[in-house]
Amino acid sequence: MKFSSTIIFLIFLLVPSLKCAFRTGHRHDWYEKNRLKVSCLQQDDPVGRNAVSRCWFWEGMKSWFRRTSISWYPEQTKTWNMTELTAHCDKYYTCMENTKCYKDFVLFETLDRCSHDAFNIGPMSFCYSTLRDVAKNFPDKLSSCVKEHLDATPTRKWTCEIAQDLGNCLLPDVKNYCEPNFLPIFKEHQDSRMFNLGCDGRLKFKDMEDLKDHNATDLVGSSVEIE
Repeated sequence: MKFSSTIIFLIFLLVPSLKCAFRTGHRHDWYEKNRLKVSCLQQDDPVGRNAVSRCWFWEGMKSWFRRTSISWYPEQTKTWNMTELTAHCDKYYTCMENTKCYKDFVLFETLDRCSHDAFNIGPMSFCYSTLRDVAKNFPDKLSSCVKEHLDATPTRKWTCEIAQDLGNCLLPDVKNYCEPNFLPIFKEHQDSRMFNLGCDGRLKFKDMEDLKDHNATDLVGSSVEIE
């Protein structure tokens, strides 16, 4: 009986989302002009928008379930490597890429958001817990930027400068107070952020001309600013 009730609840939860996802006449601001290529915005050719909707719903739903699992049971991530931690993000990225509709910088910005979220609610959550304990018991031992970060509301802006400053701010105290075996994955995560956001020149975005709408015309080696 409990299982049946769960199924019914999920159906009621998902049906509205399904209707929204496949309503091609309604164009959502969050995935349109600033996220999709012009070829996928044509009213007389809904193929691209349908592909985006299917990917957003099906792969997005699976990604959400994976995120929920990590959030509820973060202990499982203590022994994971970055590949295991971000597997759902990589699958969502591949699905988005296969639609051939998303601008390249949007693909990697989305990948970074997903990866960073999984990292924070997974292994980094234990490090944050340690840092908060230090801040509570020995407030003078943590750097001011770490204390500010622990008290601040997470920013919605996604820029190279913000990502780099955060990594550089946290690194010394992560070294000093968090588990020693956590440091390698922290560094790997930070390195992947620099790549995904195009901060270090390893990644070149082809859709550079579209970045003007995001106030980031000099993205590579600088910043992507998306809210």
